[in-house]
Amino acid sequence: MSNNKSANRLFLGTILVYIGFSLGFGMLSAWVPLLGKMPVYVNILLSQSLIFLPGFFYCRHKGIAIRDFIPYRRINFATAVLVVICTYLMYPLIIVLNAISMLFTNSGTAAVMDMMQGQSFPLSMLFIALLPACVEEFMFRGVLFHTYRRSRMLPAIFLSAFLFGCMHMNLNQFMYAFALGVYLAFLVEATGSILSSMLAHFTLNATSVAMSFLLSLLYQAAGMGQASQLPQVQRGGYASVMEGSELFMFLMGIVVWAAIAIGATCGALGVYYAICRINGRWEYVRHMFRGGARERMVTAPLAVGIIIAFAFMGLSIWMEMM
Repeated sequence: MSNNKSANRLFLGTILVYIGFSLGFGMLSAWVPLLGKMPVYVNILLSQSLIFLPGFFYCRHKGIAIRDFIPYRRINFATAVLVVICTYLMYPLIIVLNAISMLFTNSGTAAVMDMMQGQSFPLSMLFIALLPACVEEFMFRGVLFHTYRRSRMLPAIFLSAFLFGCMHMNLNQFMYAFALGVYLAFLVEATGSILSSMLAHFTLNATSVAMSFLLSLLYQAAGMGQASQLPQVQRGGYASVMEGSELFMFLMGIVVWAAIAIGATCGALGVYYAICRINGRWEYVRHMFRGGARERMVTAPLAVGIIIAFAFMGLSIWMEMM
């Protein structure tokens, strides 16, 4: 069995375990109400373990040290600063992609916002920002990308990013997670270290956590209570409840942010070049798409896993519309 086939089976297994456990836990919570009242941080820890453990046992089964799947090397302070700057320059693109997805569904964004309400800021930084940054980078930029890149680099970047989006199980997060996954894989190659992608991932997560807490403070200062107490969009995306003028303004906002995103992304490319130069990897990055084993990357288990993930997304949208 090729390494790609093994990695594809890992993704399928992770999807099945994740969905199976989620559905089973949901049904069990109906019988044991106490389970539904567990702290949000316990739920996050459980969900992240469903991603980490398949990857961990995969490494043990293959007899491969986890370190072999993680391109680890220390990054200097200048690189860390540039990674943070580059990540913030990518933020407008993420805003645009999230806004486009919210024309059709808002379940992912709403769930994340609701989850953060009323939680401890330090614990949210640990469990919502840091933990996923480490676990998800281990799986997607570590095990999966590191396996696929031995065949062909560019397809490996896009395939691992696509699977990263699929794993979020909702259209909201799929769109920007896909773009983010591409950026993070390029970042790993620019620095030769998964620490750079973990830092970038943490930066985005931490920004979301901080913004959520700032919004809560603003709502309270305005006498509006918690954000979770505000009117929520119940069916479909935001477009489904917008009047004509509101929808027009929303679409114009997307256009404006798209223009900003184009400029910011161009700036990010310049910072990315600087990251490559500082780490002495510019020549490597220039030629990294050459060669490769040309081994088949998409196999039946991977296709099944992707179909299941999109079916779950479709089911979520359908339930949201009902």
